[in-house]
This record gives sequence, structure tokens and C-alpha cells, in this order.
Amino acid sequence: MPRNENGAAVNANILVGIDGSMAALDAAVWAAREADRRKVSVRLVHVIDPREAEIDFGPWSQHRILKHLEFNAVDLLAEAQQQIAAVCPEVVVETSSMVGRPLQMLIALSREALMTVVGTSRAETQGAAHAGSVAVSVSAHGYGPVVVVRGVRNDAHAEQQRTIVVAVDSSEAADNATEWAFAEAALRGADLTAVFSCGELPGSLTDRDSEPRWWLEYQAQQLQLLNEHIERWSEHYPEVVVHCAVTSGRTAWALMRWAHEAQLIVVGSRGRSEFVGAVLGSTSHALIHHSPCPVMIVPSSASSNRSGQP
Repeated sequence: MPRNENGAAVNANILVGIDGSMAALDAAVWAAREADRRKVSVRLVHVIDPREAEIDFGPWSQHRILKHLEFNAVDLLAEAQQQIAAVCPEVVVETSSMVGRPLQMLIALSREALMTVVGTSRAETQGAAHAGSVAVSVSAHGYGPVVVVRGVRNDAHAEQQRTIVVAVDSSEAADNATEWAFAEAALRGADLTAVFSCGELPGSLTDRDSEPRWWLEYQAQQLQLLNEHIERWSEHYPEVVVHCAVTSGRTAWALMRWAHEAQLIVVGSRGRSEFVGAVLGSTSHALIHHSPCPVMIVPSSASSNRSGQP
């Protein structure tokens, strides 16, 4: 499934990494609902790490250990497939297991996917808040958008939390994220909240009861510019109701103000690089570790091509 000249995957599916965790099952269910909206298939992949067979288990040979891991992979993939069938029975699901380094394999497979979905729990991110964690590394090095799912809400509650939140600035990465966010909102029949944060303000301005006139005027000016900036996407997605917000503080924490009311937060990244921090930046890192809702990280090279809609 190659990518076209715009970097969008052709005839793509949604890739999900399955590792046996509850977080991975949540990711599979999220991906299935997304695939159902887009009328594409889901690809569930479990990667068997050969290093696990190198552990000394006494009479167990490496060959036997690998065979055991292969049988276990079948069970893990079957469980994820059953979870999907329970919520989206019409979604076509492909399953595959392979031997290799899980992180590298998932990144390589993401080249063929419309998007890649990984799950992570609060305990995992609190205990592994470093650049080597799977969620962070796949987000930094994967091809196309990567969605990090930190648990899923029940259906009724999720439907009430209607908005899609996107971080907006003047960068190409943010523009691509905005395009994907509009497409997501259109697919879900959701409103879109576009947030621009102008950064940290002087300490005296943190008290909202004493906001000076110059800040209110500046905020109004930036809000007008933000509305004008958003108009070019609104022309392509007239059905999407847009709310614009200008705030202060670090972008990640500004976005978190809307996270509890959101189905999804969408942010841009600068693209693939050897250095994770240089790509994701503090905003994506913070959201991956703290957001209560799924986070989509869109690289600057990713074109939505109407976000992969058929």
C-alpha cells in the first residue's frame, strides 16, 4: 500500500499494535470505530521479540520458546479481533504476527497504513515517561498520523463529548494537523475547537480577575486572525461548526483545558527524525503522558487527501 505524491496512503488500512495489554485492546476498539467511519479495514499486528527467547528457561530451548510465543500471538490477536467484532461487526480485520523488534517493525509497517494506533495506560506513561516508550517513539518515527489511545470512554459519554480539539499556529505541521482535525470532525459529526496559545504571560497576568486592557485587546486581535486562518478549511468542510479560542500558557496545558470535553486532540509534529525530542516537542510529549482522551500526532509530511476518505 504505497503512498501517493502527497504522502497519503493508497488503499490503506488502520494499523494497530497488539501486545496483550488492556490498553492495546482499547486501541483496537478505537481503531475499529475509526475504520467503520472511513469504510476501511483494520490490521492487527503482534510482533514477537526474539530477545524473549534468549532468556534462560532451563530445559526450554529457544525453538520451543519461540513456538510458545507464536501460539500466544494467535490468542492475543484472536482476543483483539473478538473485541472488534463485538462493537463493529462489519469492519474487516486482518491479523498477522511476525518476528522482529516490535518498535522498528511497527514503524516500518506504518508506511503502508492510513494511520497507526497504539494504546498506553496511565500507569505505563507515568512509569515510562521517556523518549524510549513505545507510544512516544512510534509517534516520533512513524509514517503518517499516529493516534495514542489512553483508555476509551463508554459510548454514551463519548457521544456527549462532541468536540475535536486542534492546536493551531502558523507552522506547516499545525496546518496539516488542522486539515486532519477538520476531516475527523466531519466524519464524526462533531464540532471543532481550534486553540491558539500565545505562550506564557507575565506573572501578574495569571490572575484572570485582573486582566489588563492590553491583553484583552491582544486576545481579540489574535482571535480575529485565528478565525481568518481557519476559514480556508471551513470552505472545504462547511458542515463543521468551529469554535476558536485564544489563550495563554504552555500549549499542552492550554489544550488540556478542553481535553475532558473532547473526543480527540490533534497536534502537529515536524516529521521523522533520529531525535525524538526534536520532532515531537514538549506539547506532544505532555499530551501523550497526561491527556484523558486519545491524541493524534500528525507529521508535517502527512496530507489527509480529505483524511483518507473514500
